[in-house]
Parts: sequence; structure tokens; C-alpha cells
Amino acid sequence: MSTHPYHKELQIATLAVKRASILTKQLSDSISKEGTITKDDKSPVTIGDFASQAIINNAIKLNFPKDEIVGEEDSEELQNNKELSNKVMELIQNVQNETKEYDDQIGDLTNIESVYKSIDFGDSQGGSKGRIWALDPIDGTKGFLRGDQFAVCLALIEDGEVVLGVIGCPNLPKSIISNTKQSGVVGGLYSAIKGIGSSYSELFTPGFVDLDKQERIQMTNNTSPSDLKVVEGVEKGHSSHSTQADIKSKIGFNPDTVKEQTINLDSQVKYCTLASGQADIYLRLPISDSYREKIWDHAAGNILVYESGGKVGDVYGNPLDFGKGRLLQSKGVIAGNEKIFDKVIDAVKDVCKL
Repeated sequence: MSTHPYHKELQIATLAVKRASILTKQLSDSISKEGTITKDDKSPVTIGDFASQAIINNAIKLNFPKDEIVGEEDSEELQNNKELSNKVMELIQNVQNETKEYDDQIGDLTNIESVYKSIDFGDSQGGSKGRIWALDPIDGTKGFLRGDQFAVCLALIEDGEVVLGVIGCPNLPKSIISNTKQSGVVGGLYSAIKGIGSSYSELFTPGFVDLDKQERIQMTNNTSPSDLKVVEGVEKGHSSHSTQADIKSKIGFNPDTVKEQTINLDSQVKYCTLASGQADIYLRLPISDSYREKIWDHAAGNILVYESGGKVGDVYGNPLDFGKGRLLQSKGVIAGNEKIFDKVIDAVKDVCKL
């Protein structure tokens, strides 16, 4: 039995993320199989977001009632839509029945009023004092709808610093070599605790696997352009792919092989691939000067990379500050192994004329 700091927090976060991951995986699979979603039909992802946030917020408040939560959703839309409410309640009841053994530790939701209340626990404005959880109930909406990569992401921020992160990746194979070469067990749980390290375990193994029985993961030390791999988003609307191509050229990637060395993934799954040593660099260049990232999109991934021996920063190389509210007051996100990070930042500054 581990006696590390944050043992209980990790246990509760793990069980809550596992329960939410089972629910969102089932929903994502049914959507992608039916193939009936129109571009403007947001209801499938909406009910998944609401259900996932309700489950996780309820678990946190049951165990750590004084902690705050920065969550992506609020219940107003749900309260105004009985059909959506019924669907969310049905999803939650089904997954609670499947994972009844978790109830003693993370509780259960028995009526729609408790669901509304739980969702709205996520109304914290963040800040630099106290214990604040950052939750993205479904990170990677487009991947979720395609039946591709998405993640359930939860992090604990203490006095402005991320101290714990848990990411459930329901569709992620254990081995990612390129966009077309992927293998191994599908469904990974990635965890990190400040000062202790980053770990991997299988997402759909029931219950909490003690930290000393999880597989420790470590970033690479690659520096040669021929060995490096870059992870980027799938959606061009989230980051500037053309600028990122120029940065890769500046770092020294061979134009004949750079496509094979670039892995496109939705969501914070990118951080998991980096932390587990399957890629070396993460580029997320903003598409506009005014855009600011949300803390729930990066908090868990941030600690995962640091605790596996990497670095994360903005386009200037400065560490991300999670104590400024619900948004990061910085531009872009760059991550890399310790040996290549400074070279990447130099290339970013050069290409972006910073």
C-alpha cells in the first residue's frame, strides 16, 4: 500500500475518471457506429460532458468538500431541457450499475436534482490560493464524435501549482509509432503526482491500481532531427499547422520524412504520448494573438510531462501559470524533452519573430 502524499486524492480521481471514461467510451462508440450526427447536433457530446462532469464533481465534493472545482460546464442548458436531462440521468444510472463497487468511495447520483447540483460545483473562478481541481469532462470533442481520440482530464492545483493529474484515454492504444502504426491494449490511464513521477495503467482494469504497481513512464532524450517525433492537434482551428511546419523545418526535420515523424491526435492524449516516450515535442501555436488557453485543457498534461522528465511552456519558454483564473494568461503551448526544449523554443521565437 502506498503512503505517498495525495494517495487518497489519486485514488478518488482515478475511480471517478474510470467511471466517466466507461460512460463516455460507450457513448462515443454508439455515436460513431450510428453515424447520424449532423454538424450542428451538439446533444451527444453535451450529454456526455454533463454526465462525466456530474460523476467526477460528485466524487470530489464527497471526499474533499472544501475543495473548489473549475469545470467546463454548468447545468443551465440541462435544466431547461427535460429530454436531455433524462438522457444524462439514464447514462449515469447505467454506468453506476456497472461500477457499483466504486460507490463506497466516490458515491452515486440518484436523481436529476443531484446531477444539476454536482455539475454546478464546477463554478470556481480558479486562482492562486487553496486547492482547486480543473476538470475537462470530455477533452477532444471532434475526436469523441468520430470515435477517435478524446480524454477525460482531471488535475489538482494547489496554491497555483499543479500537484496531481489523471487522464483517461478510452481509445488510445498503448503503442503509437505514427498516424498509421498503432498497437497494443486500447484504453490507457495516465497519472502524475508532484515529486513522485508519472505512471501508466490500463484504463478498463476495474478498481484502483496502487501506484507502486503501475508502470512508470519516462520521456525520451532524443535530440537528433532524424529521431524526433512531434505531436500536434488534428483540428487546424486549434493551432497553426503551417507555422508548426516552419518550426519543424527550422529544427532540422527532413522534408521527406517529417510527415511520418508527425503524429496528429485530439485532446490531452498528446501529453500522454509525450510522457510515455513515444514522442519528443508538442507544438500548439495559437491561431490568433488574442486566444488564451483554458486551464482544464492543459493542467493534467502539464504535470504528466514534468514528472516524466520533460518541460512545458508558452511560446517564450516560460512555464504555464495555472493560478491566474480559468484561463492561461499566455500564448501557445510548447512541450518537449529536457534536452530538446530550449532548441524548440529558439525555433519558435525565430519563426514567429518573437
